[in-house]
Amino acid sequence: MDIRLERYQTNKRTDEDLASDLLGRIIEEFDPESEHMKGTAKRYVDMLRELTTPGEVDLTVFNNKPKVDEMIVVSPISFHSLCAHHIIPFFGTAHVAYVPGSKLIGLSKIPRLVRETAKGLHVQEVLTWSIAHMLDEALEDPIGVAVVMHAEHMCMSMRGVRADEARTITSTMQGCFLDPEKHARQEFLMLVNGA
Repeated sequence: MDIRLERYQTNKRTDEDLASDLLGRIIEEFDPESEHMKGTAKRYVDMLRELTTPGEVDLTVFNNKPKVDEMIVVSPISFHSLCAHHIIPFFGTAHVAYVPGSKLIGLSKIPRLVRETAKGLHVQEVLTWSIAHMLDEALEDPIGVAVVMHAEHMCMSMRGVRADEARTITSTMQGCFLDPEKHARQEFLMLVNGA
């Protein structure tokens, strides 16, 4: 066995160990003797692991025997995520709607889908699309799916441009929500904006 490889395998450290060491060096520049700082590096690494590890979401669907053909909206759904560019939080509310085809989904599954999908490192535009895509896939043949997300990005409000009042709004519209003749988009936006 190559001596370099053997040394690497016997001294292999986990990502958590390496991250904790790096954070420990940063903390040393502040007040490393503070009782509040003891264990901070490990707690931070544990927190990142928790915030970036989505849980399983079983999107339970049911046959649409009653032939429901009206819009179903779950709103507002609070969510928290981490910016893929800076690993700083962004958070806000999601508004999710669908018009069923042959399937209905358990209402409690929609907030769970949003919150679990938001765990990780994301850009809001892709997160919005991902939630809509997963809902569309679970429902198999919905008439339409719509997701709108409003969020404050701490990477914009606490650093950089420091745009405290800025909110980012993203949307993904599919099916009947894209068709201006069916007015589904207007109805959805009126419902989530409280009109």
